[in-house]
Amino acid sequence: MGTTVVALSTILATGMMLWWRRLDGASSAASASESDPLAHVPAELRTAVMVMTDSRQLAYMWVALGLGGPDGGWPNVLTMTRVPSGAVAEVQMLGGQKVSDWTNDDTRDQLAQYLGVPKVLVTQTDPGFLTLDLRCWDTLADPAVVHPDAFTATGVDLSAVPVGVREDGRVWLVRLLGVHILLAGATGSGKGSVLWSLVAGIAPAIKAGYVDVWVADPKGGMEFSRGEDLWTRFEWTAAGILGMLAEAVAQMQERTSQLKAARVRKFTPSPDMPLVWIVIDEGAALSSFASREEQEQFRQYTGLLQSQGRAVGYSVTAAVQDPSKETMPNRQLFNVRIGLRLEEVTQIRMVHGDSAKDKGARCDEIPADTPGVGYVAEDGKDGFVRVRAFMVTDDNIDALVAAYGPEKPDYSPQADYTGFDPDYIPGEDDEQGMAA
Repeated sequence: MGTTVVALSTILATGMMLWWRRLDGASSAASASESDPLAHVPAELRTAVMVMTDSRQLAYMWVALGLGGPDGGWPNVLTMTRVPSGAVAEVQMLGGQKVSDWTNDDTRDQLAQYLGVPKVLVTQTDPGFLTLDLRCWDTLADPAVVHPDAFTATGVDLSAVPVGVREDGRVWLVRLLGVHILLAGATGSGKGSVLWSLVAGIAPAIKAGYVDVWVADPKGGMEFSRGEDLWTRFEWTAAGILGMLAEAVAQMQERTSQLKAARVRKFTPSPDMPLVWIVIDEGAALSSFASREEQEQFRQYTGLLQSQGRAVGYSVTAAVQDPSKETMPNRQLFNVRIGLRLEEVTQIRMVHGDSAKDKGARCDEIPADTPGVGYVAEDGKDGFVRVRAFMVTDDNIDALVAAYGPEKPDYSPQADYTGFDPDYIPGEDDEQGMAA
């Protein structure tokens, strides 16, 4: 940071207002009030801005928090950016510092108190660099309304299904084709919201025959029976679920042979060969609480589907309360992982990896009154995205079923009155009389 002391008024006049203009596209240095250079800064952020834009104040803070000093040097604040939830500062750490020096709960609390904001989150972005996320407002505090096109859409992109909203205000899109999804969260964390939002997002494709949904609901069918007309298969007993999974494996392997014979390199869903989306709600019923033989069958069938199914149009989504390997034995085969509210830090590691919390996945800090809020990670992408799933009501589900339930054939026989004799008396007019 250097030791040159720059007056706050000078920094605000030359840099702060330009920074603010860049953030909201409205104000500029010329339009700022000369008597109050912070006029365009929300009251909740004023203390933080005064500290982060004044080298003297920063020096005091680094010393007070033990993160820098005259002898060892100062962390370097590179940029500060206004975001809907508050502000984000990019910081270069001092040589020799560890990420945990910044991400531990005590340091984050000290930063929040010093900067006068409710919460500070710290996330490593690159070796030696991290972001200070100054949280003044929770942009996901209010329930998200189901996607407005859910009941009118005619086309579905299975690689970008609208499921909710991101913290930055953009739509949360989830890839369903070619992936397996692990959804973990405590009771009441909103797993049903995520699953029903996925259903709402692909409902037109169900109607058109491009997606078959196979549902395993070990909780007696309570969660998914309302949408039963949308499902190709629906099982809720251990025997029925294991039989369904065995059939899925057999069909998957047959499809693999067909595509191999046709030399198809990339699977594309069609009504003749749809994406088969297998939803397992609370797999612990079969992985932990079933007989040993049933547990082994569940492990084998799900392992085969996950290891062989992605390339040929078989995708597995499993929702669990406990993300341990005992509950979901093939956990490493899920390439999209969604962590909702979790009770323990160890569970965050089970879902997102050992250093997940240091990198921003704070599933244990999600309030209980914000169901559907979680952190998403996907193989091949860095970092985590904080999201909230749409709120899908029973009325929404009924509307989905009415609009997109596949047409079922009418099996009621039509009466045939050809040759009807009004004078015929059964028994008496038979050739063998009453004995017949």
